[in-house]
Amino acid sequence: MLTEVPVTTATRVTDVVEFCKEAGESECHLAEVWNGHERPLPQELLLLDLLNAWGARRPEVRYYLRHRLWPPGRPTTPPPVATR
Repeated sequence: MLTEVPVTTATRVTDVVEFCKEAGESECHLAEVWNGHERPLPQELLLLDLLNAWGARRPEVRYYLRHRLWPPGRPTTPPPVATR
């Protein structure tokens, strides 16, 4: 299912997760996928700041609600954000 979420300067990752997850669901995270790399996003991250940081490469990035916790031991190091 595709859900569009309005993003403002105050929208945090946790706001998007709460908006998209199903009632009673607790083990969710928002994942950013770019160029074959996936990483979980910190809950307090301001989403608009992140979107703006991608600049012209923004259309290459996708965000998915994962209905599970980030697997233990899996790296959380982000890929480098592309410069404009």
